[in-house]
Amino acid sequence: MHRCVTLALSLFWIPSAMALTPVTGFDLNRYLGTWYEIAAIPGFLQSRCARDTQTEYTTAENGAIANRTRCLRADGTLQLNESRTRPLEPSLPSVLKITSVRFLGIWWYPFGRESIIIAFDPEYRWLASAHPSLRYGRILSREPSLSDEALKRIAATLLEEGFDLCTFVSTPQTGGRDRPAKLCEILR
Repeated sequence: MHRCVTLALSLFWIPSAMALTPVTGFDLNRYLGTWYEIAAIPGFLQSRCARDTQTEYTTAENGAIANRTRCLRADGTLQLNESRTRPLEPSLPSVLKITSVRFLGIWWYPFGRESIIIAFDPEYRWLASAHPSLRYGRILSREPSLSDEALKRIAATLLEEGFDLCTFVSTPQTGGRDRPAKLCEILR
């Protein structure tokens, strides 16, 4: 029974993940480390974070990746979140499943969401990840700022995948942009 449910769920997830074009040649080991959020489609995390959003990715149990996100709230207090990530299909490591649901000491991936790497710098200086619904997306960088040239390359991919650039809002970072702005306005 458990295998039937797992098979049914995986058949449901894989086609939805393929609605976006995952990058090829993505190395999960080079994904590890600290990333700064440059811009995102505002969601639950962004509603709680006012600035300086960073995520550290480290190896975790059973081949998963531990995600530890920290940011500052509007009142200046620190917000911490932890989740787990793993490839949805080991042969395509750019299609990830992320869960924040932990119960009875187990991370529950069926309650998570897909995150597909749709663009990345060959030197792993930046990347863009998104959800097939086009309601979630993030632009991450190894530094708190990103060049306009890199933003334009990422924006071209986002447009090819069907995103509205005005849905992405820059994340204020110490050493980067100092206030939020829509990506479509930044790239004018």
